Amino acid sequence: MTQLTQVISECKLLYGLVPNQNQGKKMKITITALTLSLVITGTIAASVEKAQMLAEHGLNSQAKIELIDIVFSKTSDANKALAYYELGKIAFENNQVAQALKSWAELTQKYPNSDEAKLVKNKIEQLSEIVGESAKENVDNAVASSYLKHAEFWSSDRDSQFTIDSSWIPKVEAANKWYDKTITEFPDTKAARIAYEEKIRTLLGWKERGQYGSSYGLKKDFNQYMPKVLNTFEELQQNFPSASTLQAFRYQIAQAYWSKKDWDNTRYWLNEIIKKAGNTDSFYKDAAQRRLQKVEF
Repeated sequence: MTQLTQVISECKLLYGLVPNQNQGKKMKITITALTLSLVITGTIAASVEKAQMLAEHGLNSQAKIELIDIVFSKTSDANKALAYYELGKIAFENNQVAQALKSWAELTQKYPNSDEAKLVKNKIEQLSEIVGESAKENVDNAVASSYLKHAEFWSSDRDSQFTIDSSWIPKVEAANKWYDKTITEFPDTKAARIAYEEKIRTLLGWKERGQYGSSYGLKKDFNQYMPKVLNTFEELQQNFPSASTLQAFRYQIAQAYWSKKDWDNTRYWLNEIIKKAGNTDSFYKDAAQRRLQKVEF
């Protein structure tokens, strides 16, 4: 008899499911059963954490195995809901959108009252619309399914995702709409911090490659976008004062002013870096000190 089988038998004895042969063991059995319950619960929790850590280190296949094991285990519905959510998250972050939508659809169908289901329920249709994909659906009728497979054979070379011609679309404004939506709907979260940071990077601008490549953000219109850079940076600083990117953005702002030969603002932002660093020796503090030695050109 295995240890698990023995404990189950003892639990049955304790609760009167089999004839009581040794009432004196009740306390011991209770403690043993409780210990087993805690061990099992701890193991499941550890598996979710293990899957998350595996995914963070790029070991997605192993992470998915951990999560699938949880889905088919005898753990609580709360753990299974979390596993479905994490499966969808891993797929989505690796651009496997259809698979992500499928995992999240199963989540909302099987565990509609879970926190994870509530988180993704209203987003599934929106995500499908954005990427032009939907989760693969099963067709109950075998004949209809065969017709669809015949069609897929002849159209297998088609694009699996829709493409969007972005010519003449204001990319900075289009991107910022979604960064702002993230900040508004998920305030004081990691997602909001990332949205602030990516919005600043977008506003700082870029230039497309090639002789006829377009420019965006500060690279296109300094006077239009610099106030937006400063405003977004101030919001990031206020809402996430410990963000590790603050010094890097201060230097980028100083550098933007330097490129326009605005020496006063260049010096101001370089000195801000030095002041914020205090007595700590850091990369950006050192870079700011070196730039201050030769600002004008």
